Amino acid sequence: MNIPEFHLPTTDSDFIKDPYPTLKEFREKTPIFWDEINSLLFITRYKDVRKIQSSKVFGTTFNHIEGFEDSPDNSTKPLTYVGYKRADKYATYDNFWKSEEFSLLNLEGELHGELRGLVAKAFLPRSVQKLVPFMEKKSSDLFSKTGDKPFDLLKEYAQPYSISVIGELLGVPEEDHNLFLDWSHRIVKMYDFEVSKEDAESAEDAARDFYDYSLDLLNERRSNPKDDMITRLSQVSENNVYLTDQQIICTMILLLNAGHEATVNTLGNGLRALVSNNIDFDEIKNKNIPTKDVVEELIRWDSPLQFFLRYVLEDAEIGEYNIPKKSKVAILLGSANHDGEQFEKPTEINFQREDKDHSSWGGGIHFCIGAHLARLELEVSFDHILSKNFTLDQEPERTGAFGIRGFKELHVSINS
Repeated sequence: MNIPEFHLPTTDSDFIKDPYPTLKEFREKTPIFWDEINSLLFITRYKDVRKIQSSKVFGTTFNHIEGFEDSPDNSTKPLTYVGYKRADKYATYDNFWKSEEFSLLNLEGELHGELRGLVAKAFLPRSVQKLVPFMEKKSSDLFSKTGDKPFDLLKEYAQPYSISVIGELLGVPEEDHNLFLDWSHRIVKMYDFEVSKEDAESAEDAARDFYDYSLDLLNERRSNPKDDMITRLSQVSENNVYLTDQQIICTMILLLNAGHEATVNTLGNGLRALVSNNIDFDEIKNKNIPTKDVVEELIRWDSPLQFFLRYVLEDAEIGEYNIPKKSKVAILLGSANHDGEQFEKPTEINFQREDKDHSSWGGGIHFCIGAHLARLELEVSFDHILSKNFTLDQEPERTGAFGIRGFKELHVSINS
């Protein structure tokens, strides 16, 4: 059976403002379709997205099947030290690729398992739990600073809150947090469907500066260890194999970009959803609804990440279609999270819905390694948000990106 061909309008402003009605049409009429303009096979249904997330037939690269680049000196090295061939998309952006090459999101097979195992040793739940008092104080202090005046929730609360938590976790001095914030904003623009030359060059420069800074910090921690993740990443080992400098820095940039941007956008999307849907904060408290359920439902309702790319590692079947090896597919997380076949009344916000298994945390070997941090960070923040009475001062404008879904600004007031 031939796969139907349609175009997903990923740059259309009306679609970006509210993609869910269009995604619903695709789910119901052509749930799997080829987009010639984006050169992607789009997957819209929950059951298909979850199948791909949990299957080893679909991966983030197929270079582990086709072979690795030769080591510069032709020596025999542990698998950990052998990098994957770069994707054509990044061929002219060497600094960006250098900071992405050993990201867990870009690895498969034995190398992914080995690297994830080492990173997990440095990222234990108990080390994250120790950050809760810091999160509580930072969130409280930031809201105290806003006083009674209207403010931009993203710039004056969500961004400094999130970057401070990531900085505290990694061990970045507080005076350098704004550097990390700037680098993150510039680098993540490389992850959307459309990337301008100007944005790509800016991301390349930011990746270079991030790498150089992080290498200096890593070397300093080797001389003066502290109770932070950079130190732990430099010390973990398995069978006498340690993480390389590049692997540590790639992990740092993954935690920064995936953790910071997703948290900020979840806070912005979530508060706007609460206010625009006239959610009664007191009712949430009166019903004793756990904040963690509020967080999960808000992520489902307006996911901060709308798609992930996957390669087909061997001939596969999705729905009624045969998909050949090396096909490139985009799984639409926001669409899956609004699938009425999985979620009852998916367009409604329901903190007490029985099925909370949305697709936004990923699945299988690529389940979000920082989920325990993100959940705690968001629960602390929404505990504080739900204790206040917010109004939107104006309807916020989307950033213009489809993949990483958020607002440019979110002007709010807190009413007494």
